[in-house]
Amino acid sequence: MYCQTTNGGLMKSVWSISLGLFLLVFVAHAQPTKPLTLDECIQIALKNNVQIRVSKYQYLNARFDRRDAYRNILPTVSINMGVARYERGPTSYLGNEYVGPGFPQLDRVVQSTDYSMGISVSQNIYDGGFWWNSIRKGKVDEKAQEFNYESERQKVIVTVMQNYFTLLKETKLLEVDRQAMERSKEQLERAQSMYEVGSVSKVDVYKARVNLGNDRIQYINQENRVRKARQDLNIAMGRNPDEPLEIVTDIEFTKHMVELDSLYKVALERNPTLKKYELDRRSAELQVKLAGSRYFPQISSFLSLNRRVPKRDGLFKEFDREYTYNVGISLRWNLFNGFSDYLQRQKAKVNAMIVQEQMNDYQRNLLGTVKALYDNLRAYDEIIRINRENLEAAREEYRLALERYRVGNGTAIELREAQVNLTRAEQVLVSTEYDAIITYAQLQEAIGKLSDTYVGE
Repeated sequence: MYCQTTNGGLMKSVWSISLGLFLLVFVAHAQPTKPLTLDECIQIALKNNVQIRVSKYQYLNARFDRRDAYRNILPTVSINMGVARYERGPTSYLGNEYVGPGFPQLDRVVQSTDYSMGISVSQNIYDGGFWWNSIRKGKVDEKAQEFNYESERQKVIVTVMQNYFTLLKETKLLEVDRQAMERSKEQLERAQSMYEVGSVSKVDVYKARVNLGNDRIQYINQENRVRKARQDLNIAMGRNPDEPLEIVTDIEFTKHMVELDSLYKVALERNPTLKKYELDRRSAELQVKLAGSRYFPQISSFLSLNRRVPKRDGLFKEFDREYTYNVGISLRWNLFNGFSDYLQRQKAKVNAMIVQEQMNDYQRNLLGTVKALYDNLRAYDEIIRINRENLEAAREEYRLALERYRVGNGTAIELREAQVNLTRAEQVLVSTEYDAIITYAQLQEAIGKLSDTYVGE
């Protein structure tokens, strides 16, 4: 009886825990997702993006390489310790002369053990400039990787901004399509009422139904575009595509335009990819100098101290006895190695020319990109102004067409045309406004100023 009560209580506890966990998960999923601001989306992306982490690790490796370059001017110190067992069997030779067996001194086995310990130090004195050019190259490469890291950050930021404002644009277009669908629904009800009183024919009712159906199809397609834009933003943030996501829709965006020449100047001074190319070119030039150092002699000094004794404890006493040391300066000059030094230097020169051409090409494309984005922004300003005027005209056209239809002076075709013009004007204005914002973000990324506001990781 006692066991039955215990088992029943245990089952009740298990059911209670399971029900509690289910309710906890259900409530967690039922809670609305907190809308994310643009800054929050960018910070999430900077934290999750794989390429950002890879470029950061590359920068850390460059820092280690820069430190490693100092090994060429630091001394090399090594310690060696050893033990050797020596054994010589009986021999029939005394020196180089055969004497045969029978000599006690030659017939016995000779054994000995040697313990040795030593320290050696070498110091580079001159190597044709290899060591100081290695240090300079290490510093340049480290700085180049820093600009590469900054370039990747700006790419992530502009990608998030593009997807963020694209989601906003598609959401606003969905609202435009919803309003168009509501207008078509009202027109269907209006046509039905007017048909019932004999003001219009049955054809107007069918036309209104077709128009409403077409607007519903457009609304459904736009819903898919919103879902796709939300997935793209999730991916840009390094999250699962289907993860719940809501963003802040009330956002203020201001742009500060300057003259084109000023944009050129800022781009040449601040674009991180261009700065990396400049440092890569400098690194290639230093590589030519490193290859040229092979033509010069290498001078180094050395010092070695060694001890060898038959007993182990003898290594650590009587330091003024049982030792040998060497000290000196060595010069090594490679006079011929099958033209390897010459070929290596020529290859370094070619690589430097390749980097120079790549930098020049990127600079030309960068200035062209800045010019195109600047022209697009100027055009967008004018297009937005025209679209706002068009929208006001389309609203007035729709109002007049609706009034004419109500009093029987207008046709369903005229009203539908005015409705389509109004919807198109609303769509064009929304698209143009957000395309202008995206273009401005791309321009800021091109001139290297996009990450000023977003520090991140």
